[in-house]
Amino acid sequence: MIRKILGGIVAMLLASGVHAATDYPSGYTKCVKEGSTCPMSGTRSVAFGKSGTFVYATLTGSFVCQASLFPSNSITGSRWCSYAGSATSSSSSSSSSSSGSGSGGITGATCTSTGSVSISSTVVVESGETYDGGCKTFNPTSALGNGSQSESQKPAFRINGGTLKNAILGNNGVDGVHFYGGGTLQNFRWTNIGEDAFTVKSSGTVNISAVSGYDGEDKFGQVNAESTMNISNCVVDNVAKVIRQNGGTTYKITVNIDRCRLSNLKEGVFRTDSSKLVAKLTNSVLSNAGTVCIGSWASCTQSGNSGN
Repeated sequence: MIRKILGGIVAMLLASGVHAATDYPSGYTKCVKEGSTCPMSGTRSVAFGKSGTFVYATLTGSFVCQASLFPSNSITGSRWCSYAGSATSSSSSSSSSSSGSGSGGITGATCTSTGSVSISSTVVVESGETYDGGCKTFNPTSALGNGSQSESQKPAFRINGGTLKNAILGNNGVDGVHFYGGGTLQNFRWTNIGEDAFTVKSSGTVNISAVSGYDGEDKFGQVNAESTMNISNCVVDNVAKVIRQNGGTTYKITVNIDRCRLSNLKEGVFRTDSSKLVAKLTNSVLSNAGTVCIGSWASCTQSGNSGN
């Protein structure tokens, strides 16, 4: 009898171990169950699923393990998130993507809207804080502006050195996102860019990753102060230019754009009037993108890009 009981326990433990192993792909690190935050670092391929069935997305930094990050997901039940040792593109990625010659695919923002929120005042994210929008669509009221080129509009979000992630800005783009003293923006989509998608208002380091922006009359990003910007895994379509230093200014800014898909640019990628600006475009896919470097530069280089 004792032998039978012990045999049953061993069989149950073995079965449990086999099942657990199938909750993450081979070579991936099992992180958290759905609904919890995975404290991942860097940009990596992330798997979502269970029992040997997974969908994939390329994500950057810590994230909430949730189905909205994987729009093609049809896996039911209790699911897990796991990540690879480094970012890789996947044929079963949750978003359609193009690849530059660098590591990782180009997905842009991966949120599918989980609902809508009306905002009549700017959402402020302070230094040391993380604001997780839960992949909701934020719709500014006319109290913030109308999404035109009027410079009197207010931003939907103001990042004072903190982190904003997992959000969609609705059709009224107002004056997008403002950065004061640097900050981080992850997994964010501008449905219809207003005056600008984002503006750097004071000096600092700005890190932007996994973002998508569409249909801007003028700039994607405006830089009004000496700063460093690192932009990766972005999709920008139908704007005049991607980055513009405030006209007539001479302070130094450094811009690094890597693994982005840039298309239908009326003017080009970088524009400045300052001979101090340093810009680099790498591992990106260009389509009808105009001139990469417009103006005078200390350095403006590109490598590993494809298309035009």
